[in-house]
This record gives sequence, structure tokens and C-alpha cells, in this order.
Amino acid sequence: MPELSYYSVIIFITWLTLLVMTVLVQENDRLDKQNKRLFYIVYFIIGVSSLCEWTGVFLSGNLNFPSWMLQAVKTGDYILTPCAAIVVIAQTRKIKAFTYTVASLLAVNTIFQIVTAFTGGMIKIDEFNRYSHGPLYPIYMVFYSVLIILFITGFVIYSKDFRKRNRTSLYAIMIFIVLGIILQEFTSSDIRTAYLVLAISMPFLFIHFNEFSQMRIDDEIKHKDYEIMVSQIKPHFLFNSLSVIRELYEEDVEAGDHALTDFSQFLRYNLDSLSKERMISFSEEMENIKRYLELQQLRFGDSLKVTYDLESIDFKVPVFSIQPIVENAVAHGARKRTDKQGHVTISSKEYPDRYEIKIVDNGPGFVPEDVEKETTNGHIGIKNVCERLDLAENGDLIIDSKLGEGTTATLIFPKGA
Repeated sequence: MPELSYYSVIIFITWLTLLVMTVLVQENDRLDKQNKRLFYIVYFIIGVSSLCEWTGVFLSGNLNFPSWMLQAVKTGDYILTPCAAIVVIAQTRKIKAFTYTVASLLAVNTIFQIVTAFTGGMIKIDEFNRYSHGPLYPIYMVFYSVLIILFITGFVIYSKDFRKRNRTSLYAIMIFIVLGIILQEFTSSDIRTAYLVLAISMPFLFIHFNEFSQMRIDDEIKHKDYEIMVSQIKPHFLFNSLSVIRELYEEDVEAGDHALTDFSQFLRYNLDSLSKERMISFSEEMENIKRYLELQQLRFGDSLKVTYDLESIDFKVPVFSIQPIVENAVAHGARKRTDKQGHVTISSKEYPDRYEIKIVDNGPGFVPEDVEKETTNGHIGIKNVCERLDLAENGDLIIDSKLGEGTTATLIFPKGA
């Protein structure tokens, strides 16, 4: 059977593609369990649907099998084939806009196929065990056409999540799938391309889905950058710094000039950081942190001591990942001491597999049960650093605090991340 040999190759390529895509989804750490489950369902339905169609081709004209088997397989084919096309849209997670409509249509089709299986309305089988379309087949094609329209509608809705320049390729995928389905369903029955184009389109959609996920992550990181930047430049810090600089000018013009330079460079760095690359050198970040701490020491004098123990500075860190921790060490740690002997230590060290930065303060500390509270109420800088490190998949923050002993914040940056 030439048709069977040809279609066996088509189905083999289809299943192989779905298998590879299953492995890719399983290995993708950016996909949560819900998204992975959705991908698996899509691939499973396409695989089972294509198996039904292949089995129908195998049984057609084969007198070694009873006709009811061919009838059952083709009924399953006509039930699952519309589902296979629609679950592709479900993969985009935008089908919710017309979930009930689609679900109702698929349910009606299932009932229609089961009922007509006993009457021969959809499928006619001759004495040679070959099937052909029954008198009710045009009704099925109208139904299938409606689903194709919904399929296209779902793609258009999904495309709105992308920038305009990213939509052309998405529409090309849609046209590719639709043409493959039309080529099979609306032309000669010997042309079987629907499942092949569905399988081939899976990697394309997977790429688009990941692109959208990365775009969302990038947007969230930019938003976190802005929040952190705003949290760092609080009005009271600006007013207090300017007041200290004014007093310095009254006593020592040169010291006032130096403080004003630090202040302006600190502001410029924070504003410019919004447009910087995601990763910056730790040495560059430390220069700005030192400016911030010098301004704080001008304000608080001997009640704030700072120690640096930087064994390694030649590595990259995410922008705005260090400064918020230092600010909290000053404001909520060292400055909370009643004896005015606040002390902040910043150290860095290189290990074979990572770099570690420690920010230690001798403040009042807090109990472990309050760590989550400390990072959600008021300490927006720490909260955003944690979220930003998670989004960037580059580093970790560990906070250890003991009442009466102070707090240690450890930032860990794996090498090669």
C-alpha cells in the first residue's frame, strides 16, 4: 500500500518531533508545572489523533480486520482531529476568551460522531472494508470550518501579547498550520499533511512562547529596577544630604565641594543605571556604594563606622543588587544601635564555583520568623532584590539575623551564570 508507506513516514516524523519537543519542555526550567502540563497535553492529543488517522489508513481495504474496527477508529479520528487543532491555541493560554464556545462545539461534535457511527451518516464502509464519506460529512466540514475560524481568532488574540515586529512570524506559523489542514481536509483524501504541519509548528510556537516569557521577565526586571532606584533616592535622604553639604560649605569649602561631587555622582549613577546593561562590574557598583556611605558618614559622624574587606572585585553582578542591601544595613541595622556605635562591614571573596559578598551590621537584629516580614513590609529594596535575582536567574540572597547581634546578608553569584 503506497499510501500507507508514505503516511507511515509522515506519522513517524510527527511522533519524533513531538518526542523531541516533550524533552525540550521537560528540560526548560523557566516553564512552571502548569505550563509544562499544558504542553504535554497538546503533544499527547496530536500524537493520539495522528495515530487514529494512521490506523484508519492501515485498516482501510484490509479484509483481515472487521469493519467495526475501521468504523471505531475513524469515529475517534473525527472526534480528536478538531481537538488537535484547538489545543494548539490552548497552548497560547489565550483560548479563555472563548473557552465555553469551543468546549460546547467539541462536545456537540463528539455526540454527533458517536450517533452517526451507528447510522453510517459520517462514514460508509463497502464490502472491501474501504471507507468513504457519508451524506452527513458536509455538516462536519462546516463545523470544522468554524473551528478553523476560532483557531485563527485565537492566534490573533495571542499575537497582541507581542510587539508588532514579532507578529509577522507568528502569523506565518498560523498560515502554515491552516494551509496544511486545508490541503488535507478540503482537497484529495490522499493528501495527508494536517498532523505533519501541526507537529512542525510545535517548535515554532515553543520558540514564540519562550520569547514572550523572556519579554515578560525583562519587563518585570525593568520595573524592579525602577522601584529599587526610587527606593534608594528617598526624599529625606536628598534633603538630609543637601543640609549636610550646606553646613560643610559654611565650615570647609573644599570638604563641601567633595561632598557635593559625591552627591551628584551618586544621583547620576542611580539615574543612569536604569539604562545600563543588566550585569555591571562589582567594582563599579562599589564605587557608588562608597559615595553613599561617605554621605551617610558626613551626616552621622562617628556613630557610623564602615569597614571594607574586598578580596575580589573583578566580577559581574546584576545592577541594583548590592546598594539596597547596604542601605538597609545602615538604616535598619547600624543606625538602630542606642549606643551610637553602628558598624557596617562589606566584604567579598572568590570561591572555585562562586563569588560571595557579605554585608554585616551590628544592629539589633531580628528573629528568623521576622525575616519574611522584614522583606515584605517596608524593606522594599530587599524584597525587590530577591525578586530581581529570581527573575534574572543570577544569584541568591541569604539573610541571617540574631537578636542583639546584628544581621548578615550574603549575596552569592555563581561563576558562569
